[in-house]
Amino acid sequence: MTSVESTTATYEEIGPRICVTPPYYALGDLVSPAPGLARATVPVQTPTGRQATLIGVAEAGRHLAILGLCAAASTNPKTARHYYLAHRGVGRMYPPVGTLTTLHGTATARMTGRNRAAAETELHDDDGNLVARLDLEYLVLSVAVFRRLMGPARAPDAAGPANPYSTPAPLADVAADARSATAKLAVEAAMCRGHFAGYPALPVSVAGFASFSLFDHVLEAAAGPDARWQAGVYRLQADHLAAAGQTCTVDVGPTAPAEPDAHDKAFIGTLRSGGRNVFSIRLDYTTV
Repeated sequence: MTSVESTTATYEEIGPRICVTPPYYALGDLVSPAPGLARATVPVQTPTGRQATLIGVAEAGRHLAILGLCAAASTNPKTARHYYLAHRGVGRMYPPVGTLTTLHGTATARMTGRNRAAAETELHDDDGNLVARLDLEYLVLSVAVFRRLMGPARAPDAAGPANPYSTPAPLADVAADARSATAKLAVEAAMCRGHFAGYPALPVSVAGFASFSLFDHVLEAAAGPDARWQAGVYRLQADHLAAAGQTCTVDVGPTAPAEPDAHDKAFIGTLRSGGRNVFSIRLDYTTV
């Protein structure tokens, strides 16, 4: 028996089975035409900073990861709510073609084990141009297991703002030069709205956004106030959740590019909290 019995499922059927809620969930017209498949329109809500792109890497990852977990939930034989935690991913951003139009996401997903899932996702513009790709592995946890891992809720859910993902990451104590930078990020419940109800925790996309915002300081020091950068291939890993009330140390520094023929530079961004690795991303780029 399939996990979604009707021919087509919408957010009304899939929403109760996933871990994210609005405003972190912001997909439009979600539809799953068959188990393991999903598509939706994708908004642009987050500043791109110095990225030369139609949508920032972190926001593209946010929406595609959510679309992927919706596709995974549609094929999970266990229909109760589960937490689909993005664990590892490989993505790629493509140079923008034309101006911003409606963006469309597609995802295929499968359960790869009792507690694991995988998804392949793509983002296109109205003309069919490829904007981004992201392949993800998820850890899949029942509500009971998630609560045992997280322990008692440390902070109440925030009532606002309506869209906390429309403002820059609130970095503090920024120290940057032309090579590397470090800063602090205090995880507040307001920046976790919709992720997760009763257990506000720093979203992976916000961790990425903080890394990219900090890298913008490095780029300015290295190449001037008007410099911008175009992202290429990247790899991310999320090892732990940083709950509201914790403070993360954010670091960025240079590393070797994975595809030097396409992009001549790369950086690595990391977030740590209490001695634990929360998030890391290695990303190829070209200054433009």
